[in-house]
Amino acid sequence: MQKGHLKEPDWDKRYREGFYRGTLDPHDLLVKYWHIIPKGYIIEIAMGYGRDANFLASKDYRVIGIEKSIEAIRLFNETFKNPGRNIICVLGDANRLPFKVSSAEAIIVFYFLMRNIMGQLKDILKKGGIIIYETYLRRQNEIDRWRNPEYLLEDGELFVYFKDFEILLYEELITEKEGKKKAIARLVGRKR
Repeated sequence: MQKGHLKEPDWDKRYREGFYRGTLDPHDLLVKYWHIIPKGYIIEIAMGYGRDANFLASKDYRVIGIEKSIEAIRLFNETFKNPGRNIICVLGDANRLPFKVSSAEAIIVFYFLMRNIMGQLKDILKKGGIIIYETYLRRQNEIDRWRNPEYLLEDGELFVYFKDFEILLYEELITEKEGKKKAIARLVGRKR
């Protein structure tokens, strides 16, 4: 599939080659804010190998993770061997989200961006539902390897998508962890 003039990465190959291997710990933003999520269903968009889904399931949430890569789902099953957990992995494309309006208590998204689904994400959340979103800003290209700008946020852009929510946290910052810098936007919001 072509995005602009660039070919979409081979996600299965990236997962097979260990491109996304790293910590099994959940993202810091989720660890800080998971407790405000109402009990019920949480949808994780582009769940990868499932470290955040696994964390939420350990807190007795029911998680539905959508992931395009069968290799990522295989790694999830291999890494988190816990059949009693409340996690359903859906092999699917975020461009075709299979969720009903007002069906989730929360949506989490980490390091994934498709601008065309922002409205759907808002619609899928129930009133009072929580969005936790963190991804790269375009400034990332100035401090690290080049990434396709189609998948990077402009400054202030994430806030604009959710400006009708009660914003519990919004920040744009450069973080550094284990010698790696990231220019990111973070948002936690509650649907009104």
